[in-house]
Amino acid sequence: MGNPYFNDENYQTFPYHKENFHQIRKTSSDRKICSIDGGNQEIYPAPEYSIQLNRIYFNIYKDKRPFPLKSSIPQRIEFLSLTTLNRENRNTCFETKYALEDHNFIEYLPSESDLQVKAFEPDFRLGNKTLMERMASMARRFAEWTIAEHVIERELEDGDIIIKDGSLQTSHRNENKYVEKVFEKAKKKGVIFTGLSKSCRLTTNTGYSLIASIEKFARENDIPFEEWCYFPIARSKQGQEHKAVIMVVKLNRNASTSFRFEILKDQADNMSKKEIVDLISSIADYSKDITIPGYPYGLFDAHVWARVRKEDLDNYKLILDSELAKTEFFEDFNARIKAVSMHDKLDEL
Repeated sequence: MGNPYFNDENYQTFPYHKENFHQIRKTSSDRKICSIDGGNQEIYPAPEYSIQLNRIYFNIYKDKRPFPLKSSIPQRIEFLSLTTLNRENRNTCFETKYALEDHNFIEYLPSESDLQVKAFEPDFRLGNKTLMERMASMARRFAEWTIAEHVIERELEDGDIIIKDGSLQTSHRNENKYVEKVFEKAKKKGVIFTGLSKSCRLTTNTGYSLIASIEKFARENDIPFEEWCYFPIARSKQGQEHKAVIMVVKLNRNASTSFRFEILKDQADNMSKKEIVDLISSIADYSKDITIPGYPYGLFDAHVWARVRKEDLDNYKLILDSELAKTEFFEDFNARIKAVSMHDKLDEL
């Protein structure tokens, strides 16, 4: 079964110990809990560009009920983005531009200049499609951080919790700039910044699933708790890319799986075990919905409203096709799309 494994010297990992299981208990906390998620899907693909539909959504709950917003922050932001690949003098650059139906959204989105990325030849060993997908998703990923910053600043108070869908890890230096700002605001206001991942690909040093190994360890050691948190799995040691203490949580006795859970390292390092358990117990209190027991309802709601469905893409395609058909670029536009669209044609058949 093994022990937690990270192929990176930036992490301190901890061997499994029975004493690291902590029981989740009932709590009477009156914390507000904010959940944030985002989604994006490609509307039109081409070798040299990608048009994406992006959505970001957040909610705030208190006492098991939606909590009314104090400010005018839109709960759901929807926008189109165009990511293009440009090559000049053997230099390769990706650029992303917005198309906004509501121009007031621009206040809550990352700067377009931060979505300009220089790519180097070794990156292309991944393949143009993989690299384009990564670059085209930057607008959505960065926007999740900018929305979190606004929510912390204008909606949350000391002791409240923010749960971001996914890990607290970043993937690009421009993203670090936004992450540093939101983390500093969270620490200044005393808002606990966390992340919960829908799926977890971490393994042990024997190649076994980390989540499955923790659950097996719990069974073999007769852990008496039906709802528990296990920490620490690992903690980051240095660097800007990932500042987190990583743990595993089982938030409901009827949960089909446990989840990877992270707390901002600077905050977790200053919390006692009891404070961490109280924090997770507050989240577990929102993880009793029969639809998906063990998964926080706020994140489930955020996922539903942020998800981009196929019918959403079809609606935008109709609008864009209608407008593009009026231009002289339509024939060239269609030719570029057809260069990469055969997979979708086969799926339809």
